[in-house]
Amino acid sequence: MTMLRVLLLAAALPALLQAQGDPVAESRAHYRAAVRAYESRDLPAFLDHARQAQALRPAHGGVTYALASAYALTGDTAGAMATLRHFAVLGYSADLATDSDFVRLRGNEAYAEVTRRLEQNRQPVSPSSVAFEVPERELLTEGIAYDPKTEAFYVSSVRRGQILRVAKGGAVSQLAPDEPAHWAALGLRVDSKRQALWAASTAMPHTTGHVPGDSGRSGVLRYDLRTSRLAKRYDVPADSTPHALGDLIVTRAGDVYATDSRAPVLWRIAAKGDTLERFLESPLFLSAQGLALTPDERTLYVADYARGLLRVDLQARTVTALEAADSVLPLGIDGLYWRDGKLIGIQNGVQPHRVSRFTLSKAGDRVVRGEILERAHPRYNEPTLGVLVGDALYYVANSQWERFGEDGRIAEPDKLQPTVVLRLPL
Repeated sequence: MTMLRVLLLAAALPALLQAQGDPVAESRAHYRAAVRAYESRDLPAFLDHARQAQALRPAHGGVTYALASAYALTGDTAGAMATLRHFAVLGYSADLATDSDFVRLRGNEAYAEVTRRLEQNRQPVSPSSVAFEVPERELLTEGIAYDPKTEAFYVSSVRRGQILRVAKGGAVSQLAPDEPAHWAALGLRVDSKRQALWAASTAMPHTTGHVPGDSGRSGVLRYDLRTSRLAKRYDVPADSTPHALGDLIVTRAGDVYATDSRAPVLWRIAAKGDTLERFLESPLFLSAQGLALTPDERTLYVADYARGLLRVDLQARTVTALEAADSVLPLGIDGLYWRDGKLIGIQNGVQPHRVSRFTLSKAGDRVVRGEILERAHPRYNEPTLGVLVGDALYYVANSQWERFGEDGRIAEPDKLQPTVVLRLPL
């Protein structure tokens, strides 16, 4: 199987939006047509659809690699090399030597140079250190939060549907141990001023005791850190649409915003309203993940797994997609954080996994530069979410999602590792 086929299969995300005129939906349609043409060896059609798919999503690894392959197979060496160089500049890696699609390119210095760059992109960049480990192996960890008053960390478990507290000295305990397990615990945020811990929660088959009838349901939980008990849950009102609230953020005033990766909605719990409301709906939300607030709290940046970075004007209730420089890869971002005028993203939707820093334009409406802070750390097994503490990012390095099947079964449970939280100096 060629590397092209692997990337086409692995990179394809569910087509959540089918509206005409949307570049992601159109790119996916051309992408699928390119696969069919490739399999039938209709090379002109393969090139045509790959070119159109890549023009619509120039930072997407699968379509970029497909275009390079199409150029190579149709004899356009210059086009293939230029596309492979772009693929490498974005930080992707590939083993061209094992892909027969690129046989015609071998034997020249330009090919050797891009091969070296792709191999370099595979090498670890790992300035972080292990902050702590949680011994239990079957947690399927996702979120992490920090309470500056007690200097304790909180880690969420998808598998247990629970939240663990890691004290300053390292002791691990369960938050609200007398409360029955709810749905999967995902993104976490501490509101230190109000001594509250907020958690995004979604019914998932990965969770022990999952009730199939709850599938598609989701909500937000609020815990009282003074009593370590669940204070209130805010469920998404039942409708015909599946929901998956995965991450959230809290403003200084106490407003909570939550992203929904299965519905195009940004949710809010207003500090003075105490109910979960649809704050904003937009077709730009395809698979919304992490959130980051600017210091004035007028702008909320949202990482959309498939589309890239989005900018939400909280006063106008509008959302726009950020353009990005040709060298910037803003896709596959899970956790998102604001620091010193820049955005930091944990990217587990691209290979190799990485933590990147994105520099914005003065107007905050364009990504002008991206840089890799950490990549392919030896302890990685799908990094997920993090939390800023002082001058460092603490984040879950090994959620181990791939070992937990949609049916709830664990593949090779003996190979599960303790949860590792890394500390990345910023």
